[in-house]
Amino acid sequence: MVAVSVTEGRLPHLLSPSAYFSQTWYEKEARTLFSAWHLVGATPELARPGAFLTTSLLGREIQVRNFDGKIVALSNVCAHRHCLLRHKESGRDARLVCPYHGWEFGADGRTREIPAPRNFVPVDRDATTLPLYQVALCGQLVFVCLDPEASGLNEQLGSRLAMLETRFGAGWRPTLRAEFAMPANWKVPVENSLEAYHVPRVHPHTLRDDPGEARSLHEIEPGQTSFSTTHFRSKSVIDRTLHRMEWFLLRSLRQEQQGRYFHHHIFPNLLFSFTDTLSLIQCIVPTGPASSKSVVRQFGPEGGPLGLVMRMWGFFGALVTKRILSEDRVLFPSIQKGLESSPHAGVLGYGERRIHAFQEYILEACGGPSKVDRADSRE
Repeated sequence: MVAVSVTEGRLPHLLSPSAYFSQTWYEKEARTLFSAWHLVGATPELARPGAFLTTSLLGREIQVRNFDGKIVALSNVCAHRHCLLRHKESGRDARLVCPYHGWEFGADGRTREIPAPRNFVPVDRDATTLPLYQVALCGQLVFVCLDPEASGLNEQLGSRLAMLETRFGAGWRPTLRAEFAMPANWKVPVENSLEAYHVPRVHPHTLRDDPGEARSLHEIEPGQTSFSTTHFRSKSVIDRTLHRMEWFLLRSLRQEQQGRYFHHHIFPNLLFSFTDTLSLIQCIVPTGPASSKSVVRQFGPEGGPLGLVMRMWGFFGALVTKRILSEDRVLFPSIQKGLESSPHAGVLGYGERRIHAFQEYILEACGGPSKVDRADSRE
């Protein structure tokens, strides 16, 4: 691990604006960056047989489902006439039956029952089998990978694996479940999360101040970056309240308070942050050259004898998190529109070092400069 004390001085913005809306560049990123594991949910959401979650990953409709205690990820598109098998984001039913013509599928993706089967003799079982995808758990978090040749989730999480297993594992409970569509390239929300320079303008009531380099630590590692600081508490009533309530709760639980905020980014699109009693994870998934979505889960401690108090604390923490995320999302359409007509190359300040490292990773993975001809960039 390399701890980076960033010197005061600007850095080049390595990605040209066209890298944030070019169809050609988007397709290059999809091929080279996203043989990755994507957060889709948490095990409490799939606790009962028949429970399911649906999502779209890089143009593929996916269903993650509990088949008699086994969590499986498979295509959410019927092999018969292409109807979505489930259109809700989540739910529960005993059997996976297509709502259009009644074809039923099992955990292996193969057909279980076909109404009027004589119409399809001979049945081509291989052609009518739903594609399956890799599924892996980290604590209570559920991840899916579309690439059957990709390395395992543990390898992608690397040195952060134990931390995630702990903070989203036993003794912690879900307090926030959300998914947001965003009219912006996926790198816009990722890069927004990698710096605190915007905090005074965008979060004046929730976070209030940029903690600055004097009380911040940046860490740069291959494939990931991290940031930690003391609480954003100089003048923010909300953050001071969070800090004091955490102190009270931890004291009641006889646990030590660190009083620090940690933010981690595992390339390309997994973000997670911690305070003493809140664990937040986001996966930013591209949905097009100029659109993306954020899959969000937040956890808090079970609390033992303080269970009711901790549930109320989790509810309050979720409200604050949703407000902060909303404050950021308001600006994303303007950033995207600006990128699509910007005459500037861009510049990064010394406090935006993590963005620079992220852009270095993208250029290296995608094989060179992102400059795209204007005509090509609007395909």
